[in-house]
Amino acid sequence: MSTDNSHVFRFLLLFRWASLLPALIVWLAAPPTPAAGWVLLGLAALTLAITLRYRALNRRLQAAPWLLVVDLALSAAAIALTGGVASPFYFHALSPILAAAFFFGIRGGIAAALAFTPMYLAAIFLLRSARAEPASSSLDLFLALTQIFTVYVIGLLFGYPAQLLARLREQAERLEVAGRQLAASNAELEHMNSQLRLIQALTLSLQSSVELTEMQQVLLTGLVEQMGFPAAAVALSDGQARLAGWMRLRRGETIARCLRSDGAEAGACVLPADGDAPLAAAVAAGELRWEATPTPPTGHPELDRWLDLRRGYVAAPLRLRGNLVGVLLVESEEAYDGPADPRLTPLALVIGHASVALGSLRLCIERAQRLAAEEARNRIAADIHDTVSQHLFGLAYGLNACNQLLAQQPQALDLVKAQLADLEPLAFAALHQMRSAILGLAPGGLDSKRLAAGLRKHLAALAMGRPIALEVQVTPAFDAWPLALRHELLLIAQEGVANIARHANAHHARLEIAQQNGGVAVTIEDDGVGFDPAQAAVVDGLGLDGMRRRVERLGGAFHAEAAPGSGVRLHIAIPLERVR
Repeated sequence: MSTDNSHVFRFLLLFRWASLLPALIVWLAAPPTPAAGWVLLGLAALTLAITLRYRALNRRLQAAPWLLVVDLALSAAAIALTGGVASPFYFHALSPILAAAFFFGIRGGIAAALAFTPMYLAAIFLLRSARAEPASSSLDLFLALTQIFTVYVIGLLFGYPAQLLARLREQAERLEVAGRQLAASNAELEHMNSQLRLIQALTLSLQSSVELTEMQQVLLTGLVEQMGFPAAAVALSDGQARLAGWMRLRRGETIARCLRSDGAEAGACVLPADGDAPLAAAVAAGELRWEATPTPPTGHPELDRWLDLRRGYVAAPLRLRGNLVGVLLVESEEAYDGPADPRLTPLALVIGHASVALGSLRLCIERAQRLAAEEARNRIAADIHDTVSQHLFGLAYGLNACNQLLAQQPQALDLVKAQLADLEPLAFAALHQMRSAILGLAPGGLDSKRLAAGLRKHLAALAMGRPIALEVQVTPAFDAWPLALRHELLLIAQEGVANIARHANAHHARLEIAQQNGGVAVTIEDDGVGFDPAQAAVVDGLGLDGMRRRVERLGGAFHAEAAPGSGVRLHIAIPLERVR
């Protein structure tokens, strides 16, 4: 049974005080006997003491039920002293019976009735003996039996509902406990559900990233801002146990990169295979490691100071197919029992997804770089084979013819000069193609700055000392265009600059590459001698036809504005979607 019966005890106290009212009424209505007065005062004092200390007595009664026997004995003595079956204190004798029924159920009520029965009979017979009264009348016997029967009925009637109430209370307590457990389970499930949603969102973000640095930022943001970890740091491996590209995010701060004061990358480190540092141990074991104290994770003092881990943390390798992709450090406010702690499951899922995403993206980038390099090599090799080699072959054949002509006809100087004049364009064309190939193969790829610098050098080489000021304007969007398009624009621009150097006799030239209306717009103009557009088709060496064919292969449009003595202005428009 429940031990919290204070409300029942208060009800019994109220009944106990009410049971004294019949005795008080009798005492006031008729001349009292000395015994009745003292009994009333004694029972009132006892009830008052119980009232003042009912909490302590309640606990005491739960531990020592025999106290009710004392109360029953006092009630029987009061009946014996105040008239037996006609005693006004009979109702007071019912209070310990009620207490036994309420506190201990049917068994308690019946046991109290059984204990009270001999006491009650003894009290009646002792009273008869003391007064030397004759045998009891039939009325007194009937009253005695009725009172005894009432005691058993009260024990039974009040014990049964008390027992039912106790069972209901136990069931209510069990339901309350089950409700709390369900609420806790529901809260835990909701927390896990929110973590799974965060993992899903983080996984989708990782899959949509197109650069490793962007993916690192998404990973750190998800761990700190979505999953609630205080801080996290990530680095990538170069495949030889060297970690670089460190990035760190702490709650309330922005993502930081480990850089030197001059902006160059810092923090690159090599983790020894048998090192004692937590991160090296995690990489060697191939599983996440929980470090309860902020022990320096890498063993490199400067890098450890930059990481600034202030609590316990998780150190984990990022692996794909057994290859180390990178490492992850996650600071936590919780204390885990070890790497197998189920609370680390969401983090382990994120680590697994991040390993696959980072490793797959790295493989895609490396493959794209290999394909781009192979494509560039094939294209440049084809250009050299189709142009430079043919020009050099023609140049060598012509020079050989000049040597033979001078050897056979020393007087044919004019013919040799004419032949050399014909060979000059071949030499310049070979130079032009070789510079294009060199610029395409230069480290770092072809960007807007490299394009502008290459065109100026190309013009200076072809101008043969003649000063020509070249203004080059290239949109920053050029660097994001496909490599094939940038290479084609380089060839078009070089051909335009070569035309200016060889034919325009100009002092100023301008070349602009811009992005307009979703496409590429190229403008090439000079202040040279110009030409007659009607004669352009028959003028040898202008190279406009080759530029037009190249533009048309790209799906673009070529337009030339020219007049004798007014310079030349070329307009080229190429749609971007045709070369993506």
